[in-house]
Amino acid sequence: MKHFLRNVLIAAAAVSLAASCSKEDTAGTEVSLPLSYINLDGVWELVEWNGAPLAKGTYAYIELTREHKFTSYSNIETTSNVAVVLTGEYDIDREDNTVGGYYDYMDYKQWSHRYVVSSLSAGSMTWTASGDASEVRIYSRVDSVPDSIVPSDDTPGDGQLPGTGTEDGSAASVSAAKAFLY
Repeated sequence: MKHFLRNVLIAAAAVSLAASCSKEDTAGTEVSLPLSYINLDGVWELVEWNGAPLAKGTYAYIELTREHKFTSYSNIETTSNVAVVLTGEYDIDREDNTVGGYYDYMDYKQWSHRYVVSSLSAGSMTWTASGDASEVRIYSRVDSVPDSIVPSDDTPGDGQLPGTGTEDGSAASVSAAKAFLY
């Protein structure tokens, strides 16, 4: 009976030890998700660009939909707090694990890069420019674009780029924002 009880206690200790190790290994990690329109659907805030956080007062958000549409809001490389809003369509390539797109404005110009999507989870993702490993963007999922930066008197898709006052998208701030965003 002593041997039986001793073996039961040893087995229980081994199971307890194995369970505690596996909990430590997975704590704080997020499950990697496959690249899909469903997993990209939502609003994403750029939190790091090329290894550094964004400068204070600077922001960039991109809203991606399951219907392959995007809307971006950014004041990067502009001299204004007003968001430059760009819209368009995007596509994914599951073989290369990349995302790319084109703008509704500027004669449907394509993004300057396709981006390899890595570390995609429910809360974050990393985009690295194909052919330029130094161009890295880390995004965090957020509930919505802050109301304070959404233009209230112009709406995307009406032939005018909000905040620019131009019909053809030729404003310098649009070029700067496009150069940053994609």
